[in-house]
Amino acid sequence: MANFATGLDIGSSQIKCVVAEEGKNGLSVIAALKHPSAGLRRGVIVDAEEATNVLRELVLDLQKISRRAVHNVFVNINGEHIKSRSSRGVAVVSRPDQEIQEDDVERVLQGAKAMKLTQNYAVLHNITREYFIDDVGDIQDPRGMTGNRLEVATLVVEVFSPHLNLLLKTLERVGFKVGGLIFSPLAAAEAVLSRKQKDLGVALVDLGFGTTSLAVFEENKLAHVKTIPVGVGHVTSDIAIGLKTSIDAAEKMKLTYGFASAREISRKDVINLVDFDPALQGEVSKRFLAEVIEIRLAEILDLVNNELKSLGREVQLPSGVVVTGGGVKMKGATELVRREMRLPSRVGYPDLSGLEILNPTHQELLDDPEFASAVGLLLWARKESGRGRNGPGGVKGFFRRLIP
Repeated sequence: MANFATGLDIGSSQIKCVVAEEGKNGLSVIAALKHPSAGLRRGVIVDAEEATNVLRELVLDLQKISRRAVHNVFVNINGEHIKSRSSRGVAVVSRPDQEIQEDDVERVLQGAKAMKLTQNYAVLHNITREYFIDDVGDIQDPRGMTGNRLEVATLVVEVFSPHLNLLLKTLERVGFKVGGLIFSPLAAAEAVLSRKQKDLGVALVDLGFGTTSLAVFEENKLAHVKTIPVGVGHVTSDIAIGLKTSIDAAEKMKLTYGFASAREISRKDVINLVDFDPALQGEVSKRFLAEVIEIRLAEILDLVNNELKSLGREVQLPSGVVVTGGGVKMKGATELVRREMRLPSRVGYPDLSGLEILNPTHQELLDDPEFASAVGLLLWARKESGRGRNGPGGVKGFFRRLIP
């Protein structure tokens, strides 16, 4: 029987889903779809009933493809409540020949997790940054090497347990069987960042509807990760308030005429408001719309810059900023990022080279920055499968590590 893996990106505005079947040549995509979201705000479930109804509809759609499409689902989790901090673990190599083996690595990683957690928090990820053998660092895999003392430096990602448990219960209630739970910016980074970019130094910025996420890599090590509770949905709200119109009309206006750099728009160009809202009359300049958009996006990027400064030193990012998520599709967004962050910037598209995609419609849908997290979740599922389903990186191990 074929093995399936599903990447499920649950956002505040939309749910993106990719289903793949494991074949001889790796993962073959058999479905990709978008579904309106509900019951979430800023990455967190705020109305369990609404969220349940939407996810139940999605389960029914997936079961039409295959009943196994809901059996190994890798899901994102996001929100300001998720935080990270550095940790270290130490273990003495006990074998007479001093050769470091898998159990030594497991012991030292467990030691890094044995930190005092914030009340009502659980460890979501324990990301290895580097190993040390007898105080010599920058070692990526110590197995097979010899030494007396093994240390590890990790970045521990913690999640607020009530939000975590509500998400898991909601998914299980509608019929999903969760294979893994991944912090959103880490999933996006898996899909859009190359090894070379991580080696040189790069910041990933994921512009979502309700949140903006950041992941910083240097020397192929995760240096920082954070979710900011402001997204491009706030741009829509600003437009609705400024023009005294509905959210739906503001969103349509943003998608049709939105531009992130006001200086490039003529004041003479106008928008007929009645085209978007029959209750409105008159015109508004495209320049005004661009100014509203630019002010809010610049504020979001200022918060991102503050996060980079919080690292306590001048961050060196030769690979610049890779911007992904639905918000980057707005015209002029990458130029604004380049100007505000004073770094090279480019749009982050998911790397689809490792997936077999036979349907041109699926190819077109996935070759889009807003599918970065969904594709990243699928790639994460493939990576976990390669480590062994019930081994240290497998599903049983995942939930044993997650639940305190």
